[in-house]
Amino acid sequence: MELNLTQTPVSSLVEALNTVSEQPVDIDFTLPDYCPDIEKILRCKITPKIYNRNLSGGQLQIEGSSVISVLYVDSEKGAIRACEQSLPFSASFRLNDVTDDYVIETSVKCEYVNCRALSRRRLTVHGAFSLYAKVLTRGMIELYSPDGVENIEFRSSDITLSALSSLAGEQFSVFDEIQINDNSTVEIIIDSNVKANITDYKIIPEKLMLNGELNVRVLYISDVEAGKPRQLDYIVPFSEVVDCIGLNDDSTVCVNLSMMSYDLSLKSEILTDGPVITVDAKIGVTVRGYSSECLRIAKDAYSTEFVSEPDFARLNSPADTKLLSDTFMHKDTLSLGDVCISEIMDFESNVCPLMTKFTDDKLVISSKVNINILAYNSENEPVYIERAVDVCKELDIPDDFNNILCSEFSIISVSYRLGDENNIDIRCEMKYCLTLQKAVCLNFVSSVNVDESKPLSKRNCALTLYYADKGEEIWKIAKLYNTKQSLIVSENDLLTETLEQPLMLLIPTV
Repeated sequence: MELNLTQTPVSSLVEALNTVSEQPVDIDFTLPDYCPDIEKILRCKITPKIYNRNLSGGQLQIEGSSVISVLYVDSEKGAIRACEQSLPFSASFRLNDVTDDYVIETSVKCEYVNCRALSRRRLTVHGAFSLYAKVLTRGMIELYSPDGVENIEFRSSDITLSALSSLAGEQFSVFDEIQINDNSTVEIIIDSNVKANITDYKIIPEKLMLNGELNVRVLYISDVEAGKPRQLDYIVPFSEVVDCIGLNDDSTVCVNLSMMSYDLSLKSEILTDGPVITVDAKIGVTVRGYSSECLRIAKDAYSTEFVSEPDFARLNSPADTKLLSDTFMHKDTLSLGDVCISEIMDFESNVCPLMTKFTDDKLVISSKVNINILAYNSENEPVYIERAVDVCKELDIPDDFNNILCSEFSIISVSYRLGDENNIDIRCEMKYCLTLQKAVCLNFVSSVNVDESKPLSKRNCALTLYYADKGEEIWKIAKLYNTKQSLIVSENDLLTETLEQPLMLLIPTV
């Protein structure tokens, strides 16, 4: 006879898909008629934008476009100009079975780009970017309760698990109009970048109130004849309420925010009092909530009447979930080499994905900050400089937390100063937000096979003397004699389950 125990389901997170695909970017194009001829290419940038994500029929379909923007010096006046082309892309991924409760997370990273002028009006661009795709769904871990089973002894243990209480995701848009108030005109936008950051959030039952901001950087030309760019930095605050069924005040929350796409356009000055730039960003957000659950499982079992054998299952689940978030300052010095800068027009910084490593009781986080500088040299010629700065930080972590569920790393602010000996001193304020988990891995009893055709032989005495050594466990002694652990404890007035000294025990017969 197989004795089935009462099942206790515990909600868990399952990765139905976690992959990366390299998307090529290869295009030849001719400059539009309104763009002057090319004298020198300063920089070529690929900005992947995701417009649509659809999961249907066991396949994830992602569609978007790669925006190729080129900054160059024209051959007529030596001024800075720009041109832009878009190249659509699509990717599809097969995945495992997914329940109706799932979220999609995507991100992109430009791997490389090469740009070459075939002539003064024709360009060829070869590059690639990585498309990261993840589908998370809700799964169930089946545990088994050892309570309420007669004539079966269980070695029970209380455990605490960090169960998935909420899984939610949505997409939303942020729109704003940026009024330029410095009495300048905006003839053309030549470069832009929009980043989305979380500033804070608040949990209310079944919802997450999310506050954040868009960091908008625009490089524009106000005088086409001179071609000298100007930089605009602007912050657009936003708030969003995400429905999260199962979320409560005691939940530990992991929030993932990703910029899917954005568009910047110049609004006609006929309709406004001055130059206005509109920003329209599409953002994806996913929320994972974890709550502690106290459960009782059995680590071993046997029958006191018949020959029996327990079946075991393996439990691998988070025991606890914690957030680790803070800011720190990083200072560095960039060498400009032989380039002598007279004026900086644009100073852009981007952070690479975060790398993590556990060492003893420390967590080491590291990344690279890419610095892109558009400037004029001592001969008043436009130059473009790229540098990479290594950032590393050691963090103290709680005991036994050895898994990183998700990580966010961002730049809050960057300041710079032209130093001596043709160097630039930079000061970066960085922010990290890590969700750590402590794992529990153990075997537990899932069922007990009881052979009723093989009864255990009964002892002819009511008590048996047993000389126990120091360190022996009462459970093992009870299992050896097919009796109940509670009877041995009661008969011998024991206070611990492991003997602290040698002792003669009285073993009662069931």
